[in-house]
Amino acid sequence: MTVDYLQLITDTELNAKIRHSFDVLEQCLTKYTPDQIAVAFNGGKDCTVVLHQYSLVLRKKYAHLNKKPTLRALFIHNKPQFDEVLQFINKCEQNYEIDLIEINGWIKDALFQLKSSHPEIQCIIMGSRLTDPHSSNLNDFSLTDPTWPEYMRCNPILNYSCKNIWTFLRTFNVSYCPLYDKGYTSLGDKERTIPNANLQYYNSATGLVEYKPAHSLDDETSERYGREQ
Repeated sequence: MTVDYLQLITDTELNAKIRHSFDVLEQCLTKYTPDQIAVAFNGGKDCTVVLHQYSLVLRKKYAHLNKKPTLRALFIHNKPQFDEVLQFINKCEQNYEIDLIEINGWIKDALFQLKSSHPEIQCIIMGSRLTDPHSSNLNDFSLTDPTWPEYMRCNPILNYSCKNIWTFLRTFNVSYCPLYDKGYTSLGDKERTIPNANLQYYNSATGLVEYKPAHSLDDETSERYGREQ
């Protein structure tokens, strides 16, 4: 399954990164059972890649079973959400047959709630990349910090660039939130997030100022532009 996928990627560096992602997720399913794992999923592009990769590895590992194990995901509501994001999450819930755990609150508080409501969960698969805030010291498997509820964080795409994310999504026709095609390059609080100004252009045919899709962003340092911290 993973070999067939990799044949579509001609970029040898990205090919190696994707192979590593599958290896990390296979390790994850060796260390933990599917009911002990949840994918952190908020509809963003990075966690969409991880969700898709995990679904493939899960399907492969348990292909011999008539009844496949359930893919669990965790959605933490901690900010006003775009309707498009919520609709996309609902679409993924159906397409991937997800058991979606939804918790309201800030991340740390939500994880404490998760400990109470789903004590069997021990590992959370993350869509973190090394260039994300507070992520530069992460490893493929990293425990949460001492003051946080204890979970193993599985990080299969740490070394991906923004361009790598888009190459993966578009090469394998993975559905993603439609806001990315409207100039948004990073999705946050809907009241504080706008399209990326670096993708703005004047469309002479319509006479309007419009935005290129997120995958056309060249300057990766501006990926979070338009998103107020």
